[in-house]
Amino acid sequence: MISIVVPTISGREHWLERTLHAYHDTTPDYELIVLRDRVTAGIAWNEGWKQAKGDYLHFTADDIEPHAGWWQEGIKWIERGILPAPRVLNTDGTLQSCGDDCSEQETGTPTQVARIPFCSREQAECIFPIIENHYCGDYYFTWKGRQCGWPSLVVRDFVFTHHLVNVGRLNTLDADWAAFQRAKRSIRVEK
Repeated sequence: MISIVVPTISGREHWLERTLHAYHDTTPDYELIVLRDRVTAGIAWNEGWKQAKGDYLHFTADDIEPHAGWWQEGIKWIERGILPAPRVLNTDGTLQSCGDDCSEQETGTPTQVARIPFCSREQAECIFPIIENHYCGDYYFTWKGRQCGWPSLVVRDFVFTHHLVNVGRLNTLDADWAAFQRAKRSIRVEK
């Protein structure tokens, strides 16, 4: 079973409904953990991790839609000890990211960030809790996973659309990036 953790806030109900339908249409055995009106996505992901009962855990958002085959491709790489980094598309189908930036990368390319994190329960137990910022939780997830021995590689067939909905979007990216950098310096990961 896959535990799918979805933070959401008031005003984004339409997007949440689209997201939930997309997961329903592409994922056979899953539990949804929808966390409403948490202060940040990091807080919601940490709470979802504590509630999750699945063998695999997936941390997403209310404006993200998976493409068919996402979980099969993700699990294939997780079972190899890899944290899969997805190919993320904009609403119009153009590339938003593929690994570290917005250029196309080949499957197997090393990356510093596994956006829209997906992992096994064992990996989650090593990686979580993550920083409680709104942004950069995926960077922290990837960094801590690497410290535990799980590199992140681009997986082109692990695909999502991210609609980048502006309703309620926080303007804390710079501060969250600085907090992520401080967290990396201050945390010693035990293997």
